[in-house]
Amino acid sequence: MTLNYQDIEKAVNSEEDAGGFAKLMQDFRQLGVQKYDYLVQEGLYRYFDADSHVDLKMNGVPKQVNAVGDATKIKSAVKQAQAGQFDFEKFCELAGEAGVLKWTSDLVSKEVTYYDSNDVALLIEPIPGL
Repeated sequence: MTLNYQDIEKAVNSEEDAGGFAKLMQDFRQLGVQKYDYLVQEGLYRYFDADSHVDLKMNGVPKQVNAVGDATKIKSAVKQAQAGQFDFEKFCELAGEAGVLKWTSDLVSKEVTYYDSNDVALLIEPIPGL
């Protein structure tokens, strides 16, 4: 099964807000997505299946990333985002300020991991609904 750009984009566009995240993760699994990265500096999503990956821009906006990671800042940003306090672009800005170079949503291990520029995990959160 090869990842289909249009199917992934359609699933993402059907998500109305952060409350739809669990359904989106289930949709991704049905499409063969095993994990995806969001690259903060590039404003780019990278979706992986067992054999390949596809890059999608979608709603991504490139953001500056601080050189030093701050676990406290990313924990605060995630908590606020889960509470619906701001949009995705603001979350990406806060992630960059916390030194998050990328985050990986692993649909197999059912975790989201936020990494700094040294590939150190600053925060690991469970993916709800999987």
